[in-house]
Amino acid sequence: MKETLDEINEVFQSGRHKEAVASIVALIEESSTDSSLHMAYDSLGKYLNFMGQHTEAVQAWEDGLKFLESTVERVHELDDHKLIDWINISLQTARLAYRQ
Repeated sequence: MKETLDEINEVFQSGRHKEAVASIVALIEESSTDSSLHMAYDSLGKYLNFMGQHTEAVQAWEDGLKFLESTVERVHELDDHKLIDWINISLQTARLAYRQ
């Protein structure tokens, strides 16, 4: 998943934003059971936020949080890197929602 996200990020950084968003949405749909899927939702949120699509960005981050939460019964069962991702995504979502 990480390599694919890096490739999509290169596409986004080259200015082909819509292509990158379409690729990451397709990746999310294809990888619905991948344990690192929350990273794809986080990237999608960042891309949409950059493109000014703030409501869609918040939705992507919320979907990522729901995915993370669905993979464990309790938040304290998240391993360290997923817990940090969960906190960061929550903060990004809260900041953006507050600005709206």
